Amino acid sequence: MSSRIAVPVPQMNPNDEQAVLVQWHVKPGMQVVAGQKLATMETSKTAFDVDAPSPGYAFFDAEPKTLVAVGARLAWICAENVPPPPDEEVPAAPDAAVGRQRFTRKALQLMRRHGIGVEAFGSGTGRVEVADVERVLGGQAARPAEATAVPQDAEPLEQSPSKLLEIQALSEVQRHAIPSLVSLSIAGADVEEALRRRSAAQGPVSLLEVGLHDVARLLAGFPELNGYHDGTRAWSYRSVSIGFAMNLGRSLRVPVVRDAARLSLLETARAIRSLSLAYMRDELQVADLSGGTFTVTDLSTHGAEFFVPVVNRRQSAILGICAERAGDRRRNLVLAFDHRMADGMRAAAFLGALRDRLLEGETG
Repeated sequence: MSSRIAVPVPQMNPNDEQAVLVQWHVKPGMQVVAGQKLATMETSKTAFDVDAPSPGYAFFDAEPKTLVAVGARLAWICAENVPPPPDEEVPAAPDAAVGRQRFTRKALQLMRRHGIGVEAFGSGTGRVEVADVERVLGGQAARPAEATAVPQDAEPLEQSPSKLLEIQALSEVQRHAIPSLVSLSIAGADVEEALRRRSAAQGPVSLLEVGLHDVARLLAGFPELNGYHDGTRAWSYRSVSIGFAMNLGRSLRVPVVRDAARLSLLETARAIRSLSLAYMRDELQVADLSGGTFTVTDLSTHGAEFFVPVVNRRQSAILGICAERAGDRRRNLVLAFDHRMADGMRAAAFLGALRDRLLEGETG
């Protein structure tokens, strides 16, 4: 074999650009055999292991709980127990799943220090060096951000891999989107009566199940809320697949009800319950978490009377369902959206139509 073989971060899902290094299963300089587990990594949709492509000695310097770009070198396997220089170009392992980007270690360190995502370097396959990062920074030597200084009156807070990925993905959205918010209040008693009517016809249904079903039926008339802006132009998805946010102690996940506009209320409820059960059993697959075109997040069961949901990546809007206010027994429906795609009047029209459907809607 070559004296040195790179082990890149594989691309497990087409939309993944980074993964979190969860755990190393070997130590630097440890002798390994082909197929031996080197590390466990996690994306927003799945956890996976990275194995040694060949026998040799494993070397690496990335620390657990750090983000690594898909396609970047995670480790290398050396024929001898001698690590290569940090920035030496190392040939990729045969048949390795290489992502769109290749970054040197120092380039990645500089990117992390300044909050630069892999998207800043386009979709080419050329190697990204420190000089390329500096050009993105305007050709000026970067000064570490104040946030990187070690505070004297605080201690590190441990965050899960899923939270680190969430921060990265939502930070990217916020850097480019123009976030806007419109809310509409609705009488809690009216909602309860509407749920009773639908439950009498279909069997017990929750506000989340009814809300997701009604949103799916409405989005055909609001294509700008069922799409995204790529920084150059607006796009609208041809189908409606709605994710619903869940965090019941197993980290935040957003399972997706596919082709939701085609489903009856009962079929929607069954899909949500099936995905929720898979979440609790830790059986959600990548396909269950991919392809969402809109998101619903329901914090009403947690007593949140108002909150600001955050638009997800490659989407233009998200609906938040709030709890009843103790004083007047009204609850808010909150729509956060990208102002590049819609405006306040359209958002208000959508919420008004959703209110009408919730209170008067079909039972099919």
